[in-house]
Amino acid sequence: DDLDKNILSLGHRSGRNMKVLDISAILDGRVLDICDTHFITGGMITPRFVVQDLHTLAESGEPIKRAKGRRGLDILARLQESRDIPFRVIDRDIKGNHDNQMKLVIIAKELGAAIITTDFNINKLGALENITVLNINDLTIALKPVVLPGEETQVFVMKEGKEKEQGVGYLDDGTMIVIEDGRDFVGKKVDATVQSILQTSQGRIIFVRVKNARQQARPQ
Repeated sequence: DDLDKNILSLGHRSGRNMKVLDISAILDGRVLDICDTHFITGGMITPRFVVQDLHTLAESGEPIKRAKGRRGLDILARLQESRDIPFRVIDRDIKGNHDNQMKLVIIAKELGAAIITTDFNINKLGALENITVLNINDLTIALKPVVLPGEETQVFVMKEGKEKEQGVGYLDDGTMIVIEDGRDFVGKKVDATVQSILQTSQGRIIFVRVKNARQQARPQ
């Protein structure tokens, strides 16, 4: 087998529990935080053609693309400095007329590795090829705080809602909170009781009602 020697040594040290990092996960950056928690085991690799794509972005004439590319390269540098998880850039490519997503999937399949991504297309390609895909967005959804009707919570009312007397706030993860009787508390933090949770295609919406609204409205 002509596998890159770096891959073989990396696999030996990590129990061959390797992860292939795609460009979307690198640009996203949260993989660094996940590595710091030690939830990811084994080594991580990314092919040279992914790094070349990052360099192309970093040299783009468009400021946003250029900033993304430079951030991606910085993420890679920080991964290489990490002592927790071995990381290597590998000189491995796939011959033929394949786009980079398909190349990544083929490499992962050849190595028996999983792919870390934020790209749903990689999920679909991985499923077709029977490859484990670790989508950071799926992890984020799974880790959203669990709230139940009847629970009490504190909410910062950020703005007025669409309906009369409603206010709107957000959890730290971006989940929208609709606050009944919250309109008069915009710019303030209130005690509230969870009424219901609505799951939509865009995510969750939590409905709460201000607890003892008249009492909280009194000047402190």
